[in-house]
Amino acid sequence: MPVEEILKLFNLHKVRYLVIGGQAMRLEGLPRFSMDWDVFIPPRDMVNIEKINTVLGNIIDMPLVPIGPKGENFVQTYQTQWGIIQFHLGGPGLPAFDVAEASAIQCQSENGVSIRCLCARHLLDSKKAANRPQDQIDIEFLEEKLKTQS
Repeated sequence: MPVEEILKLFNLHKVRYLVIGGQAMRLEGLPRFSMDWDVFIPPRDMVNIEKINTVLGNIIDMPLVPIGPKGENFVQTYQTQWGIIQFHLGGPGLPAFDVAEASAIQCQSENGVSIRCLCARHLLDSKKAANRPQDQIDIEFLEEKLKTQS
C-alpha cells in the first residue's frame, strides 16, 4: 500500500488533511522526486486526530498526538513500510488550517487517487517562509504558475 493509498483511506474516513511540500509540488506539475509525504492537519482537532490514528492502526508504531501548549509535537514523522509520512501541525508561512482548507485544491495522483493539496498561493508562502536552498526552484515555479493564472 503506497502512501497515496493511506490518503485514499483518509478520504474515505473524511480525515481533514492537505498534502504540502515536495509531493504537493509534484502534483502541481513540477517534476520532482520526494521520498516523504508531508501532510498538514488541524493541530488541535482531536476528532480528526483520532480518525487518523484509527485509519493508521498498526501502520504506525505510536499514535499521532495534538500540538502541545508550547508547540511540542509540531511535526511528527512516521516510517511506514511504504514510505515516510510527516504530519505537520503548522509551519512557517502556513495559514491556519481552516483558511488553508477553504482554498485547498483537489489533485489526482498518477494512479487516480484524489488528493487534497495546499493551494499554489499558500504553498508558495510556505516555501518562501522556509526559504531553504531546495525551495528555490519550487518558488520560481509557483511564482510563474501564479503569474500565468492571473
